[in-house]
Amino acid sequence: MNTTAIFLVTHGSRDPRSWQSLQDIVTTARSRHGQNFHISGGCLEGQKLSLSQQLEIFVSEAIQSEISEIVILPLFLLEGVHVSEDIPAEIAIAKSKLQGKLQGKLQGKLPEKLKFRVTAHLGTNPQIPSLLSQHFEKHETGAEQSARIVMAHGSRRAGANQVIEDLASQSQAIAAYWGVEPKIETQIENLLSQGISKINVLPYFLNEGGITEAIARKLEPYCDRAQIQQLPVPLSSEQIIDLALKFI
Repeated sequence: MNTTAIFLVTHGSRDPRSWQSLQDIVTTARSRHGQNFHISGGCLEGQKLSLSQQLEIFVSEAIQSEISEIVILPLFLLEGVHVSEDIPAEIAIAKSKLQGKLQGKLQGKLPEKLKFRVTAHLGTNPQIPSLLSQHFEKHETGAEQSARIVMAHGSRRAGANQVIEDLASQSQAIAAYWGVEPKIETQIENLLSQGISKINVLPYFLNEGGITEAIARKLEPYCDRAQIQQLPVPLSSEQIIDLALKFI
């Protein structure tokens, strides 16, 4: 019996599609790897329970099956405060509360051999650049070459957007951001000024939702001046699981 349990963590949102996306990923993981691992997941935001509470419930169930290692997989495409600070803080809270719960209710303690391990976040997988290129190629039609834009949320932290710039470059694309310059409008205007009117925009997000719909609305005013196509988010549930489990 495998003694490792896997807890998948996504950002989460009040948009129910975010929670459903996580459930689809968990279902995919269980169908493909459920015989090897005890698998579930939780959201950092958008749920009634905090991430630490979701993790507590998961661990309480897992240790009944003699699990000795809890692996937390952050399904985040980019590193930021959530990956570097918020998730570790929630894990620490869960561990502390689990210790008290088991001492108080079970007259015992968290098993000494139980280990918690946080993997690298999903976006660090080296296969992602080639997957983005393949995603662009899959949706390109006709002989005329389309300009490519990789659209991410963006950050004002120094150097934080370099990973997107690198990904865009490797995909023969340019980068645009939701929250900072260069924004999508700026990049489209730049392309149009160069006489480029066929543009594919790839939202670099884990799942479809409110922000991908908002991106679509920003593209609408250009539809009479250019052939602009917004691509689906780049990773399927199957690809997410395959990429994530390489960190185990």
